[in-house]
Amino acid sequence: MPKPPAPQAPGPKRTSPAMVARMLADPLTVLPRLRAEYGPVVRVPVGRGGFHLVCDPDAVGQVLVTSQRAFAKGFRRRTMPPGQGIQPLALLLGSGLLTSAGDLHRRRRRLIQPLFHRQRVAGYGDQITRLTDAAAAGWADGALVDLHAEMSELTLAIVARTVFDVGIDSDVIRRVRRAVHANLRLSRLAVIPGAIRLAGRRSIGPVRTAHLARQDLTNVVMEMIARRRAEGTGGADLLSLLIEARDAETGATLPDIAVRDEALTILLAGHETTANALSWAYYLLGRYPEAREKLHAELDEVLDGRLPTVNDLPALAYTRAVFNETMRLYPPAWILIRRTCQDVELAGFHIPAETTVLLSQWVVHRDPAWWPEPDAFRPERWLEPAPDRPRFAFFPFGGGTRQCIGNTFAELEGALVLATISRRLILDPAHRVTPVPRVTLRPRSLRMTAHHRPA
Repeated sequence: MPKPPAPQAPGPKRTSPAMVARMLADPLTVLPRLRAEYGPVVRVPVGRGGFHLVCDPDAVGQVLVTSQRAFAKGFRRRTMPPGQGIQPLALLLGSGLLTSAGDLHRRRRRLIQPLFHRQRVAGYGDQITRLTDAAAAGWADGALVDLHAEMSELTLAIVARTVFDVGIDSDVIRRVRRAVHANLRLSRLAVIPGAIRLAGRRSIGPVRTAHLARQDLTNVVMEMIARRRAEGTGGADLLSLLIEARDAETGATLPDIAVRDEALTILLAGHETTANALSWAYYLLGRYPEAREKLHAELDEVLDGRLPTVNDLPALAYTRAVFNETMRLYPPAWILIRRTCQDVELAGFHIPAETTVLLSQWVVHRDPAWWPEPDAFRPERWLEPAPDRPRFAFFPFGGGTRQCIGNTFAELEGALVLATISRRLILDPAHRVTPVPRVTLRPRSLRMTAHHRPA
């Protein structure tokens, strides 16, 4: 007897213009309400195709791992052939790991993965702590600090050193900063109907600015690649390692344009997301002084005033728990977007081909089924085993072959920065902060008062 077809997922019968406006203006409120009202898979009829919100951890694992070939990244306009889509960040990053797909993505990941081996990443630890300590030393006692701006500059300095082996005050980084800011504005346009046509109209002010900045960035990175090839590489920075990397099967190296795309992808992903996570960590520590006291007690016991090293991380369990709990409550990548390439069944519901599927870390990470007191900041929960919690109840770095390749670097950097700053400073928030869900989850206007801790 044939299996009966799976039912359609529940959801609102229709979406009014007012609901769509609320969804665009405040998705961090609307998406959890949809999940609470309709269940772990929700069909939302918006426009011609609508989307499905998927909040069941096992279904998330199916999308990202077990059935990942049935899903593609990006948006699809109805005028596009099936299987094709729009990758907004490709406007800036080209065909790097974050935006490439299919065989190209598999070949690139196989070639680049060894560059992020745990031992190699650990070699950057001293650079991270030295740069962090120098930044924190400039904050006077009682100073009002724009913490998100400071964390953005710090993480940019760290990736500048580890990716390009240049300082934060170099001309390269000034041009990187200008291009990233201009092109992030353009990338947000790419999810708006007609934006692909707009992206080609260089007479429009923001588009022209973004194109000029991106071309300038391309020129400077290509100059660096040519100089490294002419002089011989041999360096430990990631640009040198990308130039030297060879495919294990063919022995081929990456062409220059591919080296550029991957270097920029690592730079942007390692800068923006980690800056957001660290900003939220200090905001939460300021809101929960008892957690901050536990953090300081651990740092005093383990470090006794000295700078942390990678070898200290196993003993800094609470510090690492603070970073994980921050990534749970305020995941920098707060939503993933996939598109079905064929009819699929998720959590017992039928999802047609060419349907947009949303996987929201913001929603799943706050599900009370997996997280008691889901809105509370409790780093202690990461010190206790949770065998009943599904694997994809927590997925800040995605999963499967598209999991963030720099996750080990991000976790190491986050713990070392927290330990380095917190051993000497206390940071108190000057006001409540609102999260801004854009490409990443940024804090809006995060100002904190810095106080020196007693020696």
